[in-house]
Amino acid sequence: MKNFILILCSFFLFVACAQKPIVVSKPSTIDEKQTEVLKEQVLIEPLDIESEDFLLENTSLNRIAVIYPSKVVGKYAKSTISTISAYLLFNNKKFQIETFDTKDESLESILTQLNSLKDKAYTKVIALFTKNGFNLLNSVEGSENLKIYFPLINKEEINTDNDNFVFGGISYQKQIELLQTIASDKNSMFYINSYLGNKLKDSYLNTFGPSIVKEIARNNNRFKYIMNDERIIGSTVLLNTPIIKSSIIMTQLTAYEISPSKILSTQLNYNPLLLKLTQERDRENFYVVSSISEVDNYIEDYAKLLGSDITYNWVDYSSLIGIDYLINDNSNSMEPRFIKIDLVDNQVNYKQTLYRSTFYGFQKVLTD
Repeated sequence: MKNFILILCSFFLFVACAQKPIVVSKPSTIDEKQTEVLKEQVLIEPLDIESEDFLLENTSLNRIAVIYPSKVVGKYAKSTISTISAYLLFNNKKFQIETFDTKDESLESILTQLNSLKDKAYTKVIALFTKNGFNLLNSVEGSENLKIYFPLINKEEINTDNDNFVFGGISYQKQIELLQTIASDKNSMFYINSYLGNKLKDSYLNTFGPSIVKEIARNNNRFKYIMNDERIIGSTVLLNTPIIKSSIIMTQLTAYEISPSKILSTQLNYNPLLLKLTQERDRENFYVVSSISEVDNYIEDYAKLLGSDITYNWVDYSSLIGIDYLINDNSNSMEPRFIKIDLVDNQVNYKQTLYRSTFYGFQKVLTD
């Protein structure tokens, strides 16, 4: 067990240190004792890529670059690399991952790290940029020989003609459209004043039309002033709020004996943590939509073991789709694609699934 812990610690050490490549080789079989198999057979070791013969000697090696601004999206980087590693371990592939930290999303920083990964002959890249970073990258030349996947960006948010760019961000607009199909004629929405909150508010109003809109203060967890609004009673309430805020709103709706006809939410609240923070009666008639589809149980186990969550974290799930696409794009292999999701105009075409809350978790209602 100690050796296994050391292996995992070594793995995250390599992940945390920018610009240090790693190679991992998966065991050839998987059984119910996969943890023991990993303990015995997973090897993690640094590579010497300074040799001129390195690429020639490692033609079967899957080389992936991950470029990201740590000051902006640092929380996603480690789990993204864990997801990539889990996928390649599961598929029994040798690989090298190298991280390129731009720190921020300034043009100078992006170009510096972009040139660095090109100098090291990477052609397959996962870029954890927001819309701001993408727009800068899109405005310069230098990506002609790179295939870049953007887990955080949906193509509906940007403009580009670059066929080398593939987008994996989910569409909150499509999620809201699905929720609208089960809403009543009387609707209300709670949101937080933030980039995402305002984006969801605009999408909501464009889809639902005139509604009761309530802004939730970031630093206020007492919502009596909202609960006193009798217009909410009997309405369909849409929560465009993070999990903690959503759980407080749901419990206070119960405490003040306000009974909405339904409580709806986008991907923001598709998380079992919500079940722990609320009681079953708080979640009565609660529906949530998610763009995350089911994957093989074994790959879920590998991902959890390495520290990512492809079941409920949509960024990790998007990264899983990204690595599957990059590895298999233009591949001569006759093996089937691991993720059965299509691309439409270089955008991942997610299916939207509606779930209803139960005592034990989320129960599927329908898929668009």
